Amino acid sequence: MWAAKVGAIAYALWSVLHIVLGITRLSDRAADGNLSDAAGRLAQGHWTLLYLGILGLFLSWFNLKNDKTAYWLSAFIISAEDIGFLLFPVWHGGLEPPASIIGPGLWLIGLVFTTIAYRSHKNTDKQI
Repeated sequence: MWAAKVGAIAYALWSVLHIVLGITRLSDRAADGNLSDAAGRLAQGHWTLLYLGILGLFLSWFNLKNDKTAYWLSAFIISAEDIGFLLFPVWHGGLEPPASIIGPGLWLIGLVFTTIAYRSHKNTDKQI
């Protein structure tokens, strides 16, 4: 159960990071008052950060309990978000540390430890 806790905490921290980024970036866009097509698309991306952060925080609660559905949803959704982040702003955009390390680091810690918890729980179920 310790692995589920570590993974859930990492996912929760990832979620809080994305909620804060979503809110601050959206407020920056709103303060500019300029929602041209390009700025509007950026605001949409920031909105996505916000709601994925909220979803991730919700799922981390269930990952804490080693819930199978939360494991798969978190693994898919958070991985998809951070793989896109690594491919575009980091690799092609040249985003440098620490901004390029914090989110993906929390994602990988969450994924690794929830996988350990999920697999150990799955193996325990087979033995019964």
